[in-house]
Amino acid sequence: MGPPLVYNPYSFTVHDNPFDTYQRLRDEAPAYWNPDLEFWALSRFDDVQQAFRDYETYSSAGGVALEARRPIDRAHPEYHELIEIDPPEHTALRGLVSRVFTPRRVAGMEDEVRRIVNHYIDNIIESGHADLVVDLAGCFPMDVISAVLGIPASDRDMVRECADRGLIREDGSMEIPKDAVEAIFEVLAYFTEDLARRRAGEVPSRGLISDLLELEVDGRALTERELLGFCLLFSFAGFETTAKMVANAVELLSLHPDQRAALIADPSLIADAVEEVIRFNTSTQYMHRTLTRDVEMHGHRMREGDSVLLLIGAANQDEREFGPTARQFNIFRRADRHLGFGYGVHFCLGAALARLEGRVALEEVHLRMGDYIVDHDNKVRFHSGNVSGWKNLPISFTPGLRLQSVAV
Repeated sequence: MGPPLVYNPYSFTVHDNPFDTYQRLRDEAPAYWNPDLEFWALSRFDDVQQAFRDYETYSSAGGVALEARRPIDRAHPEYHELIEIDPPEHTALRGLVSRVFTPRRVAGMEDEVRRIVNHYIDNIIESGHADLVVDLAGCFPMDVISAVLGIPASDRDMVRECADRGLIREDGSMEIPKDAVEAIFEVLAYFTEDLARRRAGEVPSRGLISDLLELEVDGRALTERELLGFCLLFSFAGFETTAKMVANAVELLSLHPDQRAALIADPSLIADAVEEVIRFNTSTQYMHRTLTRDVEMHGHRMREGDSVLLLIGAANQDEREFGPTARQFNIFRRADRHLGFGYGVHFCLGAALARLEGRVALEEVHLRMGDYIVDHDNKVRFHSGNVSGWKNLPISFTPGLRLQSVAV
C-alpha cells in the first residue's frame, strides 16, 4: 500500500510536479475531498468538462480561486470580475469585449506581436545567454495586452510586477500573503486613477479601457466596480498565463530535442506544439467553483455550498480522453480538445490572442536562437495556487545579430 493520497494545491512539493498525484486522483479518488481545506477535486476529463458546461450547478459566483472563495449571495450579488459571474449577467458583459478578441481581429495583430517579441530578442541575442522569463517571456505579453488595453509603456513594468506578486503563495498555505494583497491593491489604485484621468480627458483616449468607458450594457454605463474588474482581469490573465506558457514550452522542448529539431525543420508544427504545451502543462491548473445544489459523484454526495476544484491539469492528462500516451509530451498529437482555456460560457476570451502570442514567440525563438540550452540546475519555479510556470529559466545559445528594432 502506498502513502495516503493527499492533494493540497498550495504544497510546493505537489505544485512543482502534480502529475503523479493527478494520476492517483483520477484512478483512486475521482471525487476527492480534502477535509482540512474543505474542497472537492474533480480530475477526470469528462467530469471537469461537464462541470464547466453546467454553470448553473458549478457556479463561478463564489470565486474562481480557492483562497478567494466566498458564499454565493443571490439576493445581494456582488460583482467582482467577468469570470466570477454566470449567465445571464455574464452574457451581456462578455459580449462587450468579445468583439476585441475575435480570430479575425487578433490575426491582424500578428505583425505587432512579432515586432514586440523581436524587440526583446534583440536585447539578448548578442550576449548568447539570458533568463528566458525575465528577459522575454515575462515581458512581451504585458506589452501586447497593454497595447490592447491602452496602458502606456511607462506604466507596464509596474503592472507586470504587481501581477507577479499578486499570485505568489506560501508553501502549504491557502492564506493570501500580505505582499500579494498589497500588490492587488496597488494595481487597483493605479486603474482607479487611470479611469478618473480618462474621464477627465487628461490622457488620450486609447485602447479597450477607453472603449469600455463609452459602452453601455442593458442601457446603462458600466459601474466603477465593473470597469475595475475588467482592468484587473485582462492585465493579470492576459499577461501571466501567456508568459508561463511560453517558458513552459521552451523548458519542455529542451527536454525533447528530437521534437525541437522537428519543429525547427518544419515551423508549421509550432501551432500544434502550442496546443500540446497547453494540454501537457497548462498555465492554469485548476478553477474553483461553488455548488448550487447537491450532486452525486463517484459514490459521494457533494453538498450545496461546497467548493469544487476543476483540475484542468489533471483532466488534460486523462488516459480516458487522450489514450495511453496522455502523460507523454508529443507535439505531433492533435491536442486541440484540451481544457486549457476552459470550456463553455467561460471559455477564455483571450484564447485566440494567447495562441497567436505563443506561436509567434516560439517561431522567433527557434528561428533566431534555436540551439538554446536550458540550465536545468538553476531554473526556479513560480509558486502559486493554480498558476504553473517558471520564475527563472536561464538559457544559453549561439549569439546572433540584432534586427532593426523599433522601441516598444
